[in-house]
Amino acid sequence: MAQTKRERLSPEQYLAAYRESGRNVVGTLIKGKDAPFVIPDDEKLPQHFDVKTITDRGQTVMLAAVNGQKVVATFDSKNPDKVHVVEILGLQEKVGTDILSIIRAHNLYQEFPNEVLTEAKSVAKPIQPTEAQRRTDLRKSVLVTIDPDDAKDLDDAVSLEKNADGTYELGVHIADVTHYVAENSALDNEAFNRGTSVYFPNMVLPMLPTQLSNNICSLNPREDRLALSVFMTIDRTGAVAKHKIVESIIKVHTRFTYDTVQKILDQDETAVAQYAELVPMFEDMAMLTLLLEQNRRKRGEVVFDVPEPKIILDEKTGKIKDVIAYPHWLSHRIIESFMVLCNETISRYALEHSLPFVYRIHEKPDQMKVARLIEMLKPFRVEHKITAEHASGHAYQKMIDGLDKDIRPIISSLALRSMQKAKYSADCLGHFGLGAKYYCHFTSPIRRYPDLAIHRIIKLMLNRKLSSHKITELTEFVMRASEQSSKTELVATEVEREVDNLKRAEYMHDHIGEKFSGVVSGIMDFGVFVYLPNTVEGLIKIDNMPPDSYRFNESQGLLVGRKRTFKMGDKIDVICVGVNLARRQVEFAAVVR
Repeated sequence: MAQTKRERLSPEQYLAAYRESGRNVVGTLIKGKDAPFVIPDDEKLPQHFDVKTITDRGQTVMLAAVNGQKVVATFDSKNPDKVHVVEILGLQEKVGTDILSIIRAHNLYQEFPNEVLTEAKSVAKPIQPTEAQRRTDLRKSVLVTIDPDDAKDLDDAVSLEKNADGTYELGVHIADVTHYVAENSALDNEAFNRGTSVYFPNMVLPMLPTQLSNNICSLNPREDRLALSVFMTIDRTGAVAKHKIVESIIKVHTRFTYDTVQKILDQDETAVAQYAELVPMFEDMAMLTLLLEQNRRKRGEVVFDVPEPKIILDEKTGKIKDVIAYPHWLSHRIIESFMVLCNETISRYALEHSLPFVYRIHEKPDQMKVARLIEMLKPFRVEHKITAEHASGHAYQKMIDGLDKDIRPIISSLALRSMQKAKYSADCLGHFGLGAKYYCHFTSPIRRYPDLAIHRIIKLMLNRKLSSHKITELTEFVMRASEQSSKTELVATEVEREVDNLKRAEYMHDHIGEKFSGVVSGIMDFGVFVYLPNTVEGLIKIDNMPPDSYRFNESQGLLVGRKRTFKMGDKIDVICVGVNLARRQVEFAAVVR
């Protein structure tokens, strides 16, 4: 979105940075006249690397058998121009090889070490009666999960009762993964190293083996599960009047999808009839969500309208079928609001008890980035009261609320890039984007290590096992966990983004010659970027613009012709004329009227 000039590294600098990051080289293995070599997928790397050795996960292979296939290679420790092929991914045409290539370039793997798998199998046992007896038994309570229809790792369940005086009793019930993942065990060390699960259109790289993530830890319906439950009494103003944290045993009443809950809220006759006994609870959830959202807005939360792509693949072939902007319904916002409130409650509890903790922080925007945002907003002629010296969430949100819906995703993207990156920290520094004084990630221990880590700390607190020695030990640990989790999150985000970009390019490759309507999202001296409602962005090169003599006005963000001037935010019809899959770039031509 909204293109800007980026600092470019020289080829030498890029290669040095690439090697320093520890990333693999993924590319095509070619036999060559004198010696085999790898042509890297990343076009910013040298055109080829000579190959010293060829193995496939430890097994030596014959060059003739794998010539022309996608491979993973590591840099030679002594000669940066040579590599060692360590894995054969297969032919480019093979379904899944494209995503696997991106995954391996970032040193990510689906497979777990045998030691981890053995341990997962040994701990994934039925709940012992003694464990059930010592916990708060909530198996007769009405708890539901609300997730995407394809989710398999269900971290959280919710319950809600409305009292006669208008207050609410909200329960958030989170899978007790730490019961199965012991501190410093093989499972724990592997989860620490992975840091997070990574999600793709047709696969997941889980943080924990599926025996845990999809089975014994997942809050599947009508099955006994161990949980950490947080009960919050919410007064009529939307504030948490009191809370209680307990180790519990639960049994989810029904699993819901976002789609089904939204149908209930929209008064779909079939859905309402099918779940009649639960309709009042969902209606109360909706009312409470609106109240919580209102409170967050008042304190300075910023809601960025940047649609995420939903990549739809053909179930049989694995080929791209469609790409759309992922919907964001009230049913999504119910779970988001309840999880945010729970995370705030837990972080406040940790701070009040001076616990060593992994907080989720989002620091105030950098003044230079805000100043740059203000300059970039000028071509859009957007009204705002954002200042570099005193950037506030209220000012950001007021600007976003006043935007036309067509340019809202573009401006939201610009505003988001002016922000600091959220990260994990052992210090409670608040969360600017949420307008929160204290925040943490507590609600997804199946797929995020920080959540798993703080569950362990909270259970030690609940069971009065936090000795001074343990506190000292944990104080050092939470600093390491924060740093590692922040690092792995960045890698996961980058990999997921690369895969989304690839799949969007593949989709447009199947629609070359077709017409689309979009919005100008960026203007450069070489052309105009256009953003489509399905989240695809492409470039109209000057040669594909309506015939004219164009002049680039950088200060005002305009492309000025004698017949027409293009500015950011303009609506425009385009035809897809080309796609570069290697670079994941889409090329448009303007429709001449």
